[in-house]
Amino acid sequence: MPSAPNRAVIAAAGSRKTQLIIEAALADPGRRALITTYTQENLAQIRRRIIEINGVVPGHVTTTTWFSFLIHQAARPFQSCVSGRIDYIRSLNFDGSRSRFARRDNILAYYFDRHGDMYRDGVADFACRADDASTGAVIRRLEAMYDDIYIDEFQDLVGYDLDFVDKLFTSALGVTVVGDPRQHTFATNNGTRNKKYRGAGIMNWINERQRTCELQMRADSWRCHQTICDWADRLYPDMPGTTSRNLTVTGHDGVFQVAEEDIPAYVGKYSPTVLRDRVTTPTLGLPAMNIGLSKGSTFDRVLIFPTQPMLKYLRTADLSTLRAPDRLYVAVTRARHSAAFVVNRCEADYVP
Repeated sequence: MPSAPNRAVIAAAGSRKTQLIIEAALADPGRRALITTYTQENLAQIRRRIIEINGVVPGHVTTTTWFSFLIHQAARPFQSCVSGRIDYIRSLNFDGSRSRFARRDNILAYYFDRHGDMYRDGVADFACRADDASTGAVIRRLEAMYDDIYIDEFQDLVGYDLDFVDKLFTSALGVTVVGDPRQHTFATNNGTRNKKYRGAGIMNWINERQRTCELQMRADSWRCHQTICDWADRLYPDMPGTTSRNLTVTGHDGVFQVAEEDIPAYVGKYSPTVLRDRVTTPTLGLPAMNIGLSKGSTFDRVLIFPTQPMLKYLRTADLSTLRAPDRLYVAVTRARHSAAFVVNRCEADYVP
């Protein structure tokens, strides 16, 4: 059994899972808390929300990205245990990749580029090796620094990152992870380690850890109108259905398809936030946000420029046509009141 209460909270979009960890971290100034998440955008949102509640980020709460946490608090202090070098690690090489001929026992070539920056695929692996080589000193150091660790957007963690969380689960720390398999739009690395637990497979990983972690499910959305919840739930029929707690009625609520020719009038009337798959997606000149970066955000209304697989799903409701249902789920569930897709005139169901 875990020496401290660990929780995995799996929750639908808009279920206030990030709010849960923020409030828990702020609740007791006597407990030293670390909040970490994968992306810089999510970290900025967490910090903003802490400041909205508390005025400042208090001294007992530390916020950091997942990679900064691993590098500064695990890999760098114990690098000599793995590499034999005392001051080699410089920073993170996020986009580069090691030579495919590099062997894992060739420490410098496998984990680092020529500048001493760590390849992102190897950071968690190195942190785990450092803990093993130091007979658990990495985890003991974290136990001395913090009482509680909160990991947001847990579904983004893959590979050796899950192995490091296993180490945290069996420590004296109180560990809470929150996330949603339906929002697996990012991944901490591209390695093959723990591949079966990617995306929806993270539920299996959690279920296999009942001795070290309590699973809690949340199926209420305080963000999305019920029709949006129902539409999004159909993308993941094996997950629990979502109940909306948003009872506001605006007269334009739900999921719509809008003809491209009607977009100027639609935008003028409803002022939706425009979402696109990537920066190269044409948006009729409208300022837009990438779907992946919108994760964690809430908007009254969204206008989505869909990919071809998304369009095919809109026509057929055939889930097998979707290569990335998580991106579609994220896009639709950013909205409180309405989510609209840009389509051809013959497919539109919105009448201006």
